[in-house]
Amino acid sequence: MNTFIRITTFGLLSLLLFGAVQSRSAPDKYKPIDVTSGGTITGVVRFEGTRPNLEQVDIKTKEDVCHSEPVYSENLVVSKEMKVHWAVVSLKNIKTGKAFEEPKDPKDRPTLDQKGCVFKPHIVLVERGKPLKLLNSDGVLHNVHTWPKKNRSKNIAMPGPVKEMTVKFRRPERIRVSCDIHRWMEAWIIVTEHPYYAVSDEKGKFELTDIPPGKYTLRVWHETLGEFEQEVEVKANDKTSVEFVLSEEKQD
Repeated sequence: MNTFIRITTFGLLSLLLFGAVQSRSAPDKYKPIDVTSGGTITGVVRFEGTRPNLEQVDIKTKEDVCHSEPVYSENLVVSKEMKVHWAVVSLKNIKTGKAFEEPKDPKDRPTLDQKGCVFKPHIVLVERGKPLKLLNSDGVLHNVHTWPKKNRSKNIAMPGPVKEMTVKFRRPERIRVSCDIHRWMEAWIIVTEHPYYAVSDEKGKFELTDIPPGKYTLRVWHETLGEFEQEVEVKANDKTSVEFVLSEEKQD
């Protein structure tokens, strides 16, 4: 009798602990719906302060020729008009909205290339659980080394003859990517839980479309300047303009 009670109690505790771990580790749920009369957020990310110069990377390796052109760091790129490139803008904690759009052409699927000893693009968005295409356009040995906090780390060697591979990430997060062979190579993979993400272009512009009307928290993240939020209201069939002003003094 005592043995039965001990086994039953242990089994119950194990199930409870397993359930708690599963609950903590399960990704947030997002429910796609048909969005009618959706609104749009358009905006720009602007830099305040002294414009930083592009930093040329000091490349010392001579064992290959994949970097025939000068390589510049993309950690902080500010245009002459003081607009910030490579800022990630998203709606925070949105639970319902439009569905992800499947690319009609496989060539349009999210891709991270290795070209000229640089990851391209510097930031790539990919839906959780969907394939991210890895390319090696250089024809030399590269490796894609990811540094996640929620997903499993990956360290994928891509010798010259290996031109294409795919990877998947289950949990939404920002993942830094590096190459152990060419240590100046760095990029970011943004694993998204919903489609309301955008990356600012070279003019600092971004756009989010087909948003259900309502009030939201809009978040911007930049790898050097930090993370910032502001409240925004989206109205049916209307455009809302937003400006983020970032500076090195305002880092979070």
